[in-house]
Amino acid sequence: MSQSGYFPHRGIEHLLSIPVYILISLLLNLCIIYYCIVALIAVFQQVRRQWQILVSKFTSQPQPRSRVSNSYRNDPRNRYLQADLLTLLKGDVASAKRLLAQQRRKNPGQSDNWYLEKVIYDLERDRR
Repeated sequence: MSQSGYFPHRGIEHLLSIPVYILISLLLNLCIIYYCIVALIAVFQQVRRQWQILVSKFTSQPQPRSRVSNSYRNDPRNRYLQADLLTLLKGDVASAKRLLAQQRRKNPGQSDNWYLEKVIYDLERDRR
């Protein structure tokens, strides 16, 4: 039986014949490999999180906005403007909603009172 190489099948006593500097370098190399693997796993986890964030931005549905803002319910001046608008439209609520929605699309970012005043102004102007 020929014994070649560093690892013949004689058991642990053979490890004692390997020079200490080789064992230390082997141990250091194993530690380096371990920490490289840990670092790679951390990098892949970070890439995965960033990818999920990116995908969610493009696939998520926009948050539904409230159809009626709080100022419609809370502002007393707003109630008077609503009453004026419905009087001009002879109680046609569907037309009032349609005209307000049209003004919101044309002029985004205005207050609720502004939209009501604009619709009322346009209706009165068109009736002259």
